[in-house]
Amino acid sequence: MVSLKEKFNFLEDGVDFPFYNNIPKLATAEWLLLLIAVIITLLLVTLPGLKTDYSPILIGLIMLIPALYICKGNYSLFFKKPKKRDILTIILCVIAYYVYAIVITGILQSMGYSASANAVLAKFSSPSVFLIISPFIQLIGEEFLKIFMLLIVMYVVYKSTNNRGLSISLGVIITLLIFGLIHYEAYNGRILQILLLQGLGSIFDLYAYMKTKNVVVSYIVHVIVDYIPFALAMLSFA
Repeated sequence: MVSLKEKFNFLEDGVDFPFYNNIPKLATAEWLLLLIAVIITLLLVTLPGLKTDYSPILIGLIMLIPALYICKGNYSLFFKKPKKRDILTIILCVIAYYVYAIVITGILQSMGYSASANAVLAKFSSPSVFLIISPFIQLIGEEFLKIFMLLIVMYVVYKSTNNRGLSISLGVIITLLIFGLIHYEAYNGRILQILLLQGLGSIFDLYAYMKTKNVVVSYIVHVIVDYIPFALAMLSFA
C-alpha cells in the first residue's frame, strides 16, 4: 500500500528521479548536452523561420538521442515495460486532462475569452501518412523536453539547497511555464489559454512520468490526449 507521503514525494517503490542528485552521476558536459538539446528544441518550436515539414522528426531525434546517450546502456532509467497499474494511471490522467480542459475552456468562454484551435489541425484537410506519423515522433521529443527541463532545474536547485521537495516544485513550475509559452504562436498568442491549457494542462502527462519514472507511460498519455482531437479532425475531413 502506497502511503500519502510517498505519493506526494513521488517515491513509489523507492524509485527516485535519475541524475538530479548524482544518482547516477552525469558529467558537466553531459548536463550541457541536455541543456543544448533543450535550447535547440525550443528554438525549433518557437522560431517560424526554422520550422519545416521535418521539424517533428528533428525534435524527436534531438531529444531522444541525448536521452539514450546519458543512460549509458541502462535504458530503464527512462524506459520501462508498463505495469498493470500504469494502465490505470494512463486512463485517469487522460480523463483528468479532458475534465480539466472542459472546465477551463468553459470558464474562459464565460469570461468572453475565445479559445484558439491548434493550427496543426488545419493540415488535416489533406492528411498524408507522413503528417499522421510525424507527430508521434515529435511527441516523444516533447516528453523528453519536459523531462530534461524538470531534471535540469531539479539538479540546479538541489545542488544549491539539498532540498528535494523544493527541487521538484520549482522544476514542475518552470517546466510547465516554459512548455506553455512555446505554444504561443500555434495558439495565436492567446496567453490565458496557453498558460492554463497548454502549460498547466501538461501537468497530467508530466505527472504520469513523475509517478512512474517511465517515459513510456507519459508518452502514451500525451499521444492519447493529442490524437483524440486529431482523429476527430480527420473524421470530419473524411
